[in-house]
Amino acid sequence: MDLNLGESDRPNRIGKGTCRSDVPSGRRGPDYPWFNVRDFEEVPCGDPTAGASCNASIYGFDPFQFGNSGRNILDGPGLMTVDLGIRKNFRMAERRSIQVRLDCLNVLNRTNFRLPNNSFNQVTGGLITQVGASGREGGPRVFQAALSFTF
Repeated sequence: MDLNLGESDRPNRIGKGTCRSDVPSGRRGPDYPWFNVRDFEEVPCGDPTAGASCNASIYGFDPFQFGNSGRNILDGPGLMTVDLGIRKNFRMAERRSIQVRLDCLNVLNRTNFRLPNNSFNQVTGGLITQVGASGREGGPRVFQAALSFTF
């Protein structure tokens, strides 16, 4: 975001700002923009150091002001993780036991996409360009085994 060009933390919203209606079913995200970038007004100014001046907004908004968009108006893809843990205890004697443990993180091997790029003035505006790497963010299926002896 460049405040010298008239950009703001909250842009001017001129549409719903939700998912595009022309996107085929199941194709939002990495293939098509997650939200319609045309529902937000473009940056009103060019580079002021190069002598560019601010054009008047055709919607009546003033440059260098907070826009009319609220906080958290755009949603992102859902996050889902399913982990599985199996444990079996074997008693050997009165105070001795062995525990065999198998854990699987992201059992369903589901890809969790990160939030879309919210800079609507860029070429990648609305596109999802990253996936969760590991842990709660997603990542590939991971198995882990353990054996413990208690005495």
